[in-house]
Amino acid sequence: MMRLTSLGSRDTRPEEAPDGHDAARELGRWGRALAIGGVGALGTFALSAGALAAGARLLARVPLTPQMSQRGKLDQVVRAAYPDRVHLDRTAESVRGGVIALRRSGGAVHVRLGPVDGEPTPTTVSRPILARDTDEPIGIGPVGLDGFFWPGTPETSLGLPTREVEVSSPVGPMPAWLVPGRSGAPEEDRADAGADAGAGAAGPTGDTWAVLTHGHGATRGETLRAMSLLHELGLTCLALTYRNDLGSPASADRMHHLGLDEWEDTEAGIEYALAHGAHRIVLMGWSMGGGITLRTSVRTAHPEAIAGLVLDSPAVDWQDILTYHATALRAPAPMRRLALWMMTSPLGARLVRLHEPLALAEMRAEHYAQHLRHRTLLVHALEDTTVPPAPSARLAALRPDLVRFVPFAGASHTREWNRDPAQYERLLAEHLVDLLDLDVDVEAMHLPVRDPAAAPLEGSIGARV
Repeated sequence: MMRLTSLGSRDTRPEEAPDGHDAARELGRWGRALAIGGVGALGTFALSAGALAAGARLLARVPLTPQMSQRGKLDQVVRAAYPDRVHLDRTAESVRGGVIALRRSGGAVHVRLGPVDGEPTPTTVSRPILARDTDEPIGIGPVGLDGFFWPGTPETSLGLPTREVEVSSPVGPMPAWLVPGRSGAPEEDRADAGADAGAGAAGPTGDTWAVLTHGHGATRGETLRAMSLLHELGLTCLALTYRNDLGSPASADRMHHLGLDEWEDTEAGIEYALAHGAHRIVLMGWSMGGGITLRTSVRTAHPEAIAGLVLDSPAVDWQDILTYHATALRAPAPMRRLALWMMTSPLGARLVRLHEPLALAEMRAEHYAQHLRHRTLLVHALEDTTVPPAPSARLAALRPDLVRFVPFAGASHTREWNRDPAQYERLLAEHLVDLLDLDVDVEAMHLPVRDPAAAPLEGSIGARV
């Protein structure tokens, strides 16, 4: 495990901080952007004051700048394509166990792949095609990995009745998906929900909701992997967008505040749920959405309505995350300290175009441990090189009475479901059945609820929404 030393420094093992040219490949979105920006190269030269300030500003701005995942990075290469399988360049992600999807041209091409089933050459791996969500052939050449796995909307990918609604947040109306649980749509929505919404499943009758918050640079599509199970258990799902998302209002400075302010949008989701029949709410978040969920839980005006939290690879400690990436890219310690100062001081905030400094001290495991009030299932991928798992483990160690920490071996960032869909859904189902006292026999459930190899539905699309 990693351990913090002092502000802006970290004792990081070699396997936790990829060296030089590997940083862009092994780190997450921020690491790649920083590597492209040349932060690591600056560390090899004597720094002038100007270079130090420029590098620190880049370090500070990258995680604050909204990234629209619809653009899609082409981070894999298909070397051969057959009707039943594809051959991919051997990379850390292409060899990882579990299921994954490939996409190209904004989702005009989208195929779901099973686990590695062969090594046709020393530099390639073979993965079977489970299903094609679009008609256009995959072909050879660069493609993007889609960790969300299911494309489109809950209706086009999972067959769940879905309404587009707007949640009124302090910065404006936020688009959201509203998906009723099997046994209980909100009263005014039942006529639109379809026969499936009321067909034969035990569970709440529309008064238990799951409010779902996606991560940094992601979309509502990140929530789809959990939605089939939540629907099956009878929970009404409200999958949120938040400020600076594509199609949502921007914040005043058009910058991410890492959850410091975005929690107000999840709070608005809670208030929407309560106004539409919810009596108890489960908050679930992925990555930065997990940090937003944590902050919401300790600041909400409705703590009594929250039954519990589910956090997937959450951003528990932003100072830890930022320092990890800067250290991995060999940014000098003075540059790391200056970047943190820019993010947390009134004068520094203006230099990176923030309208207010970030209270990073309020987004740490110790702060959340002091204020946490709700039972929490915290799942974190052990091979996460975007949001390292040490702060999650620390939060659980500080609050063992409330937090159940489940480290997930063999998974990368927020891809625990992908690594083993049945195991992930069983873990989530057992937690929710116990938390909510549901009359459901988890052992008798067929998991995963939706087979990763299920045929695409009529109207299936490959786009991220």
